[in-house]
Amino acid sequence: MKIYPLLLRIWAALLVSALLSLTALSTNYMLLMAANIANLLCYGVIVHALYRMADESARLLRAFRTQFAALVLVALALVCTLLAGDSLTLLNFLSLLTVAGGIASLLGDYFLYWGLDERILPCGYAFPARRIRWCLYAPVLGSFIGSLFVLTGPLVLTVALQTAGQLVGVWLLWQYMQAVRAREDDPLAY
Repeated sequence: MKIYPLLLRIWAALLVSALLSLTALSTNYMLLMAANIANLLCYGVIVHALYRMADESARLLRAFRTQFAALVLVALALVCTLLAGDSLTLLNFLSLLTVAGGIASLLGDYFLYWGLDERILPCGYAFPARRIRWCLYAPVLGSFIGSLFVLTGPLVLTVALQTAGQLVGVWLLWQYMQAVRAREDDPLAY
């Protein structure tokens, strides 16, 4: 199965999601809600692409399952945000849903990038083994370093570091996709 078109969808959704993270600089509630809904749609695109690739390996199947769980949890958190009002119970439940969705998403990313990494040698992609794993490491490091500046530095610095980490992952996925496309377009070239 050719996975390049599906990887292109994932890449586009991750790029849009990274750019949407810049809306965290806004204080406009409606803009933030619109960005969250758009981000949710981006992850819906990713889940659909993973569903189509799930037959390729056990890790990609796990990536689909965990990203689907993350999508459901984050969607529930978004609904709770709209319904919460001043309810402390719903706000606490919202926090739990958000944390659980974040953990599921992180696991889904792990399975996705390790699943893509395990395809490099058998499929003969001209891409260094284990480099695709930095699509997971870079956003996590960006978020971690950015979180160190949440209390001490300006919000712009925190958001910039988190977005930079996401964009490094997007760039590495683009490079991987080019190797996949080259191999799928001309399978006898290598």
